[in-house]
Amino acid sequence: ATQVLRTGITDKLAQSFLVHFNNAFLNTIEKVRTPHLEHVVSNLRDFAGKVPPKYRGSIEKALRTEGFLSFLLARAALSLLCAKATMPRKPGLADPVPTEEHEQLATVVEELYIAAMLHAEEQWEVELKADGKTFLEVAASFVRHLTDPTKPFMALRQPNISSALLGLDANPLIWSRYGMDLIGLTFEGSFGMSSASPEQNRNRKVSLLGGDSLYATAQWAMANLDSRACRKLIAKTIAKYSDGQLRKRELLWCTDLTIRQYLELEKFAGVATFFGASSACAALVNSVDEGIAEQMAEFGYDIGLVVALLKDTRTPSIKSALERGRMTAPIIYALERDPGLRTLLGRRMGQAGDVEDALRRIKACGLDDTLLLVNRISYRAAARLDCLQDSKEKEALITLISGMGCLPLPRADEPEAAATWHEDEQRSPDAAPSDVERRKDRFDLKIANLRLKAQLQRMQSAERESRERLDGIKDVAAGVPVVARERPAMVGLGLENNDVQVDWLIWGGLERRAPLPDDLDLDSLLRCVAGDQLEVQRRLLALGNSAESRKLQHAIREVFSAGGKRLRPALCHLVHRMLRCPLSTPRTRETEEAAGDALASEPVLELAVAIEIIHTASLIHDDILDDADTRRQRKTIHQVFGPDVAVLSGDFLFAHASGLVENLDNDQVTRLVSLVIEQFGYGELSQSAKQFDVNVTLFEYMKKSFYKTASLLAAACRASAVLSGPSREVCDMMYSYGFYLGLAFQIADDVLDFVGSGKEMGKPAAQDLREGLLTAPVILCLNGHPDLGVEPGPRAQELRQLVLSRFSRGPEDLQAAVDIVREDGGVQRAYRLADQMANKALEALTLAAPADSDARRSLAGLTRWAVRRKA
Repeated sequence: ATQVLRTGITDKLAQSFLVHFNNAFLNTIEKVRTPHLEHVVSNLRDFAGKVPPKYRGSIEKALRTEGFLSFLLARAALSLLCAKATMPRKPGLADPVPTEEHEQLATVVEELYIAAMLHAEEQWEVELKADGKTFLEVAASFVRHLTDPTKPFMALRQPNISSALLGLDANPLIWSRYGMDLIGLTFEGSFGMSSASPEQNRNRKVSLLGGDSLYATAQWAMANLDSRACRKLIAKTIAKYSDGQLRKRELLWCTDLTIRQYLELEKFAGVATFFGASSACAALVNSVDEGIAEQMAEFGYDIGLVVALLKDTRTPSIKSALERGRMTAPIIYALERDPGLRTLLGRRMGQAGDVEDALRRIKACGLDDTLLLVNRISYRAAARLDCLQDSKEKEALITLISGMGCLPLPRADEPEAAATWHEDEQRSPDAAPSDVERRKDRFDLKIANLRLKAQLQRMQSAERESRERLDGIKDVAAGVPVVARERPAMVGLGLENNDVQVDWLIWGGLERRAPLPDDLDLDSLLRCVAGDQLEVQRRLLALGNSAESRKLQHAIREVFSAGGKRLRPALCHLVHRMLRCPLSTPRTRETEEAAGDALASEPVLELAVAIEIIHTASLIHDDILDDADTRRQRKTIHQVFGPDVAVLSGDFLFAHASGLVENLDNDQVTRLVSLVIEQFGYGELSQSAKQFDVNVTLFEYMKKSFYKTASLLAAACRASAVLSGPSREVCDMMYSYGFYLGLAFQIADDVLDFVGSGKEMGKPAAQDLREGLLTAPVILCLNGHPDLGVEPGPRAQELRQLVLSRFSRGPEDLQAAVDIVREDGGVQRAYRLADQMANKALEALTLAAPADSDARRSLAGLTRWAVRRKA
């Protein structure tokens, strides 16, 4: 410990790297870095363009280097190296090369990491600052040791180590500038402000919007990966991370936290979860055996834990943990040895000098054990790699974990050094030598057993591959045609990220009018699926049981007990009920009553639950962005539980819904839902970019309305149709029905902002206009629409000036704008537009299901209800 304190953690780490990272290792990772990691950097820079400008610059600066230790590339680099290490090798053939799919996966993992950091309160700034300092110090240590003629590191080719690890040349000024860039990327006014300050609220909105847009982009990219197991793992990872983040906050100042509990929490709620996902998904994309995929996941988790533990040993990290009450490994170990530290933490560092006193105690009593724990986890990680065939990439992974874990180089005349105790054991300062030896032997045995298990998995995998190869040879000899497996093409409305489709549908909705059915109340329309709706509500309320965080459990129950129309799951049930009975079956009262008594199929019920969860998650995040205090006449989640709980609750729900969709094992449904989540991100960005913009067009408004509202209704209708089994043409018509119904619903919703009461709507009247969001009634008064034969309103210029002034006189100006919209016919014009969209929905429904049924009548009635509803 004294040696570590004298040299510093980063210097010790730099020396360990230089001891282990020989030229063979550097050459191996250089082949991965060029061109594959460079392609990932290019992808991330493209995605950075979708992030709000405030964060875009910081991401671009963090991507200035393209090395394995770069701030935003560590997970991607590990993913690519694991991908190459787990790719099948055939005798006599060249080594396999990572594919574009591997590069896309590596990009997705980094996107998810950035999104998680943006969503965690202040985490982006904290991580940038901490990693900037670490990068600067490690870089300085590299320079010092590489240029020291007395050191043995001169055998390493300096340009090689510089580019492979850091993505830079050997110029220390460049390294220093990069480190200083990261340190300087904190945002003015982010720290030291009260939670209610306008600036902090604005920062939170920007980070939420940036994180949502990245999550959405990653979701669509994942849908294009040909690995359902990989997609399921990613969804599970995000759900556990969100739950774990809230659990970590509940355990602040908990001095009874054990090392075992700490490691389990860090595994799923810290950086380790993204390393585990990156290594596991890389293996899954290569279709390895389940056992090997599990070993690679645990290997990634171990690397992530090593990274987290090394960060925790740095003085700034210890100080930050003490100030926030976060129990880290050095603090937990020090608490075991120093009762005085427990006293300081018990009064939450409330007196002058407490932080400095606690820091001294932790350095004296906690660092030694923490670094030993790093060693033990590194040994464990290296043992897991025995599941892989021998290759340069496997050796590179072993070298990487050895360097990170500061492990001694093994001597040829003795077995590998092992441990003195394991992380789940309490170390007694007065332990007798025999006790220490027994613990060492026990850990040696655990490592040996782990190696044997990994080796067995490798042999079983090789046996399976040999058997499959032999079966293939027999098939060829027997004349069985060899057909390459191809992923079926996804064709149809809502299955492609295609703006042309959206534009065509919107213009189609502006062309024609048709009569609508008589008005019906919603309860009557949904009576034929009442049993299905009750089952969906039961499953939604039970969702909290899947979370460990008590706050998350309460938040989920609060949001799903608040009521709501449950329109989206109802659409799933109605479409399924309408389509599941073949057209050849006679439609009689008896057959309809029999169909009405049965619940929807299990896949459709799961789809309906997932769709409603996605809708609810989007509302939770929207309420933060809109500063909404109430929804459905109840306080919003961020008002009840705070913004941090609300953000992570939304993330948990999005991820849980993605997992439910993946469990349906239907690629079309996966693509539909993934595209919707990406379109949510587009909708938020386009809406925020058009605030108080008097030149916004009706077409732009409708496209935004599709992204934010109609896309989910359209996807719900088509996904239910896909699971019900009709032709592609029928599925297209059901997508069109949901598309136009969603637009009619949103336009009518925007009209209610002008004519509905705050009590009926569950939110203040004219809320959108107050926020500068110009909707159909305002746009049609300001600009009219030539294709609809609508001219601007008589007082359009006066309305334009009020909007441009952002209602500078407050409520007086806002009310004047509302009066102009009402008196100039904005409400009536918008209702006519909503009627046109509803007519198009009815036309699509007629083409999809010409035969009559209760479900079809309900779907037709919804087109009328969507326009004329009161709330």
